[in-house]
Amino acid sequence: KEIESLYRELENRGFLFRPHTWLSDCWFCPDGVPGFAIPFYLAHPRLLRLERHRIGDAEGGSVASCMRLLRHEAAHALDHAYRLHRRRSWREQFGPFSQPYHATYRPRLGHRGFVVNLGHGYAQSHPDEDWAETFSVWLDPASRWRERYRDWPALKKLNYVDQLMKEIV
Repeated sequence: KEIESLYRELENRGFLFRPHTWLSDCWFCPDGVPGFAIPFYLAHPRLLRLERHRIGDAEGGSVASCMRLLRHEAAHALDHAYRLHRRRSWREQFGPFSQPYHATYRPRLGHRGFVVNLGHGYAQSHPDEDWAETFSVWLDPASRWRERYRDWPALKKLNYVDQLMKEIV
């Protein structure tokens, strides 16, 4: 149901692109693949209850959190499909894609140069995550991003995503 909602959101923005999905043990989008994995426990309510019981949480277990994660992973898949991170303009907004991922990062919570989607300053962890978080906010039909981020430096990135998506649609 939520995947269909994601596809409708993409369609409402003019996209024909539909990232393919498959079940796995966690959320992820492999490099170069225009699709992404969804945790298997989201496939059935009993598995979701079991995950919550055994682990104490189920990432993406509510409709709202699932949609945030679907938009985020769709951003990675879209980048892979169109190789957006190879554009100089993309790197100027988000930084070098080739920057190494670190096992940990120290977010500056409340930093207005980054949007808030998944929380914990995740957009600050890597330029690719900054892209995915920014795209997620841009795609969310309820985000009111122009208003919410009006006085934030992150608005420049959102406007860039808006323009870039108009180019590739």
